[in-house]
Amino acid sequence: MPQQTVRETPGALRAIPVVPVVLLVAFALAAVLSLRGNRPPEPLGSGAPADAFSAVRAREVLSRVLGDGRPHPTGSAANAAVRDRIVAEFDRLGLAAVVQRRFACGPSTCATVDNIVARLPGTRPAAADGRGVLLSAHYDSVAAGPGASDDGAGVAALLEVARALQASAPLPHDIWLLANDGEELGLVGAEAFVREPEFAGIATVVNLEARGTTGASLLIETQPGNASVIAAAGRALPRPGGTSLDYEIYKTLPNDTDFTVYRREGLAGVNFAWARGAARYHTPLDDLAHLDPGSLQQHGDNMLAMARAFGTAGTDLEARHDAVFFGLFGLAMVSWPATWNLALLVLGLAAWALLAARRIRAKAARPWALVGAGVTLLLLLVVFALAGWALHALLGALGATPAPWTAQQGALVGAFVLLAAGLATLLARPLARWFGEDTLGIAGLLPFALVAVLAVLGMPGASHVGLVPLVAGALAGHLWPRRPALWSGVAAIAAVVLWFPYVADSYSAIGHPGLPPALVLMGLVLLPLLPALAGLGRAAPFLGGGALAGAFACAVLASTLPAFDADVPRSINLVHVGTGNAPRLFANTGAPLPDALADAGGFETTAVTMVPWSDRTRVPGPPGPTLPSPEVEIVQDRVVAGQRHVAIRLRSARGAGEGVLYLPESIEPGSVRVQGEALAVSRHPRSGPWRAVTIVGLPAGGALVEFRAPPDQSIELYGVDVSHGVPAALAAVVRARDRVAVPIHGGDVSLAWTRLEVPAQGSSNRSTSAR
Repeated sequence: MPQQTVRETPGALRAIPVVPVVLLVAFALAAVLSLRGNRPPEPLGSGAPADAFSAVRAREVLSRVLGDGRPHPTGSAANAAVRDRIVAEFDRLGLAAVVQRRFACGPSTCATVDNIVARLPGTRPAAADGRGVLLSAHYDSVAAGPGASDDGAGVAALLEVARALQASAPLPHDIWLLANDGEELGLVGAEAFVREPEFAGIATVVNLEARGTTGASLLIETQPGNASVIAAAGRALPRPGGTSLDYEIYKTLPNDTDFTVYRREGLAGVNFAWARGAARYHTPLDDLAHLDPGSLQQHGDNMLAMARAFGTAGTDLEARHDAVFFGLFGLAMVSWPATWNLALLVLGLAAWALLAARRIRAKAARPWALVGAGVTLLLLLVVFALAGWALHALLGALGATPAPWTAQQGALVGAFVLLAAGLATLLARPLARWFGEDTLGIAGLLPFALVAVLAVLGMPGASHVGLVPLVAGALAGHLWPRRPALWSGVAAIAAVVLWFPYVADSYSAIGHPGLPPALVLMGLVLLPLLPALAGLGRAAPFLGGGALAGAFACAVLASTLPAFDADVPRSINLVHVGTGNAPRLFANTGAPLPDALADAGGFETTAVTMVPWSDRTRVPGPPGPTLPSPEVEIVQDRVVAGQRHVAIRLRSARGAGEGVLYLPESIEPGSVRVQGEALAVSRHPRSGPWRAVTIVGLPAGGALVEFRAPPDQSIELYGVDVSHGVPAALAAVVRARDRVAVPIHGGDVSLAWTRLEVPAQGSSNRSTSAR
């Protein structure tokens, strides 16, 4: 490899490497500013203009809607009370809200839901317009928490937006206001609403959601052919946030919101959500006290702005092509048609290759040195990955990551970010001495070129994270070809603007498993900065050593601080299985049990399988009372035109409010009917030996589940009934949960089950047995 030395500024300025220092400051400033778009604004008070959204006013509405703050899952008396309070809020606004009751099914769950619908009429005749706008949020919560953020904040925003719209001139198109029910069950309320006659007059939708209790309200989802919608959002949103990469990632995740249903039915629109404070998501701490008023403000600002944009739009929002987009510092939405990606890629690759050729002709770089530097930097990313894995494993062994989200978030994220910065800074000077600054700068664009190529070919919405640094660095290189630290620094600054929000928020998004990828991403954005870091001269080792010392300090802090506290609790559900050989209580937890709970319940240390249809393990605890098994009856089993039709009635002998029928995987979901209703099609088909069909609000006389099956197949089924809470005899164990242990999602439950075998056609034996 050619031996080249790092240029140093002559004379008195040698001790002050101005360009590297300026670049490092600009890099750090860009990183900080990149997070501005992921931070909510300050809330507006009750004195805000009448036609503006006020988080303070919306919070007052939410306080009235939540009432006593009890959880209110679909079908509960508490949910009925929340429904009535929302109707009362519409009455306050002078809007006649209609409660639409309908039995409907999601992909696996069916329930009777009560959707609340109101309309702000547009100036155009509704019958001829067909351009209505739907503003949507759901009001049901999970059984474990009151749902102040998920999605009470969305409902409060909906009501405050309705008030603000009433205070301004009517829009051309109708605005439909929907507070729907049953979202937590699997989008059941949305499935019900799309079958109502009002839905036919709606063209666009704004949906609000939350996964946590704080964070910026970001645009996480649109629809195919979204370029016109993104352009409208860019013009309308006062603080635009979100990227097309977020949308691409969201499409791969097994997560859905009501927007999934609306998009499937052909609506254009936008879906906003925040995702910080995930440790409080679906727990009792999703309450009014933990709701970030700034997040609520941005939710409302977003919905109000898009309601006005869609409410005045013509047919220019029709789907044409997709857009690549990203929010820039919360100030603007940058976008371009995805059809431009290939041209931008060709431009970036050609400019990069021409820059390399120019530096080779100037004898500032050599071909084989470029190859070696490129391979070395790709291997350096592997080093970053190994370092992230090792640190993650060490922290896990030290007990710092007992649950996905813990109370030492700042220390954990700091350890990984500083480790990447320290490694890059220590390696910068040796790499620059070996390859030369020009060669190192050109090679630093290689990872972004690879990302750009892969994204343009396979994930167009992610193309900007590779294209922008590549094009920016290559074009800057042609402007200042003899200043590699400068032009590669431009690429690094562009990269950190786009990538650093993912570095900072990877933990918030997926918990501690996101920390090693965050280190790799941080290392990636530092690669183009290596010439500038090398330009620091003898200060580079001290800076790198300081970063490593900071990483060590953060790791020590993360290992010594309590993993849980009152704001970031561990999540533990208690499940009483009241049938089987030995009815007992189980703890369903991803974190170690608190000592008080383990002692009070006599919980064992080894987890075991709890029920026969699942291989998931739970920690067994004290024995509990026996519960009567549900009744499962074969109502029909006949063959028609070569197809076997089976009907099963599931009834709870103890009056439980929820029933589940576990069908073998061989049963086609599309053939299943519950009380005559078909299951909705899921965009994320689940695999496994059993398919759960759940009925919430199980009728006293039972629910009928019908399906088709092969005539020659014996069918094993499990019928289950579920009730919230555990028997009073186990109340002392529930009380033993300390202040940093809370239920999550469905919360504590009691269940009973029975097994049913439906023999193959032609067999004379049919059996039902409880185990």
